[in-house]
Formats: sequence, structure tokens, C-alpha cells
Amino acid sequence: MLKKITKLGQILGLLTSSLVFSQVGNVGINTPNPGSTIDINGSLAAHYTAVSTTSYNLNSSDFHVSYNGPANAVFNLPAAISGSGNFKGRMYTIKNNTNFTVTVNSAAPETINGNTSITVPPNQSAQVINTGLTGASSTWEVSMGSSSITASNGLSITGTDVKLGGTLSQATNIATAGNNLSINGAGKVLIGTTTVPAGAANSKIVIDNGTTNGALQIKDGTQQLGYVLTSDANGLATWSSTVTTAFANNWTSYSGTLVNPFTGTTGGGNLATGISVQIPAKGWYFFRSGIAINSDCNDYTFYINGIGDVWKSYCTSNTPIYMAPRDQNRVLYFSTPGTYTVLAVKTNGVVPITFNAGNPTFYLDFVKFQN
Repeated sequence: MLKKITKLGQILGLLTSSLVFSQVGNVGINTPNPGSTIDINGSLAAHYTAVSTTSYNLNSSDFHVSYNGPANAVFNLPAAISGSGNFKGRMYTIKNNTNFTVTVNSAAPETINGNTSITVPPNQSAQVINTGLTGASSTWEVSMGSSSITASNGLSITGTDVKLGGTLSQATNIATAGNNLSINGAGKVLIGTTTVPAGAANSKIVIDNGTTNGALQIKDGTQQLGYVLTSDANGLATWSSTVTTAFANNWTSYSGTLVNPFTGTTGGGNLATGISVQIPAKGWYFFRSGIAINSDCNDYTFYINGIGDVWKSYCTSNTPIYMAPRDQNRVLYFSTPGTYTVLAVKTNGVVPITFNAGNPTFYLDFVKFQN
């Protein structure tokens, strides 16, 4: 009997010696020379848990927890332990397989990287590791994953898709660096409003500054007090004075060839003269014209229908004379650019003895002087 007890003691001694050795050395699985505390030459398995409930308490048997529930979920981390039983280094991986969010809460007053909770967005994952600390210290750290990724300042996130489409809430500078920034399609650029106002159906840019003056400012070096924004033939706008400079050097003559409109034996208007004027832009224009007509009593007029007279002479004698005044000036306003026909009128059936013969011969020219 004593011999058997001695043999058992020897076996226990050898086992104890082996266990003590494994505590201070490396353990190898499928490798004879482990280089780390645990050296595994093969696969590694840990506990996998699938959760579909919207509230779940993580525990000591969990490692990887996948959420497949029908709504937003809340996962609660276990409270830290001080002293014996401390689980410093414990890791949890939370995988969100849904289009909802998973909120991971620490046990109060503990924190996760200084926060009471983290959010795992749709189709994202997060891994946390226990620091061994207790109280209000960071008991957990986020070691990997995208739980801290959010979309803001003009970005939105759906699962793994981060794209433009949110609200710009911070100062934002778009440095094109020579590249074009294009905005096309049927949409509009709305500034100061999210609603397209009445009358803006065809507008591409809408600025709504309410009742506050100064909704638009354009500075290109040509701006000055009292100037207006003026377009060239290609739509390129610059600031310009409302008064045309170099007034006397920018006259434009009429177009066409003058014919005698006063050959009829009756009076009347809307007589063809064969000439017209080409008005380039809306505004006020200064006209000057003159012609010599030898006739007895009659009133002769050149005019632009709907705008006004450009030359007119009244009856001054019952015997033929050159009609006076021969040289006249007019100020006319055109609200729309375009080609305007010059017409004529006479008050009775008198036909002039001579038309456009003498001094001066017919002239008609004009210049814009104000918008």
C-alpha cells in the first residue's frame, strides 16, 4: 500500500512541475518551438453568437456577436471587476448586419474611450477591449472597426456608402485647382431658401434674402458707385456707367436706302421710307436727323411706331418753300433691343416739289446715352 502511495506522489510531483513550467514558458500547438506565449500552428476558434433581440447584455462567454434584428438595438457591456476576476484584455467584436444602428453602452460610470457609448452604423463592425480600469476611467477602448465613423458637413452615410447629400454645417472651401465645378440637370441652386419661389420655374440660380438689401455682390474691379451690370453680345457682364462716354464719337447711322414716302395725293401715315434703325440694347437714345423738302403747306413727319417722332416739319407757307426747321434732335426710349422701321406721315394731299434736294441731304443717326 505504501508503495502505491509513493508512486502516486511521484506522478503528482511530475505533473505539478510540468504545470509550473508552462506558466513561465511558451505553449505551442502543432509547433515544437513556440516563439510566443501561445503559438498556434493552425486555425483558431472563438465563441460566435447571433442576436436578433433589440437589447442584449454581453457576458463572459461572448467573443463575436452579430446583430440581425428588426430595429435599432442596444448592447450593454459588463461592469468592470476590481481585483480578483478582473478581465483586462477581454475583447468583444460587435457586427451589425442590418440597416439599423447598434448602440453599445458601458456600465455607468465607466466609459468607452471617454464616452458613455458608441454607435455601430448599419453593416459596420466595432471591436472593444477592456483596459482593466474601473470607475469613470476609460474601461473600454475601441481597438478596431468603424463605430466612430460619422457623416457630416455635406455627407450622408448608408451602410458602407458615404456620399454627398447632407447639410453643409461648417465653413467649407472648394479649391478647384484649375478644375471645373459643374452643376447641371433640371435642378436649381437655391440660396437663402429651400423652396423655388413663384416666377423662378426657368431660373437656375435663386437668391432669396428676404427683406434685407444686398442679396448679391459682384466684384471684378470694374464696379463703381452708380454703375449697372451690363452684358456684351456673348452674355459676359461687367459694371458700366449708365451714361455713355465719348458721346459724340459713337453715332450709329440708319440702315437701308431712303425712298420718297410723300408721293401720294392724299394724306395719311404708315408710309414706307425704306430705312430702319438697329437698337442694340434697351435704354435712352439721342437721335438727330435732317432733310430738305421744298413744298407748300403740309406737315411732314418721320417716326418710329410706338416710340416717337425722329423728324417733323409743320406747314409754314401757302407758297412752296424749303420746310423749316430742317435739322432736329430727339430723345427716345427703347425698352427692347431690335430692328425698328422708320415710317412717314403727311397731313394732306400736297406732294412736295422737291424731296431730299438741297441742304442738307437726308441724315439720321443716334447714340445711347443712358440705360
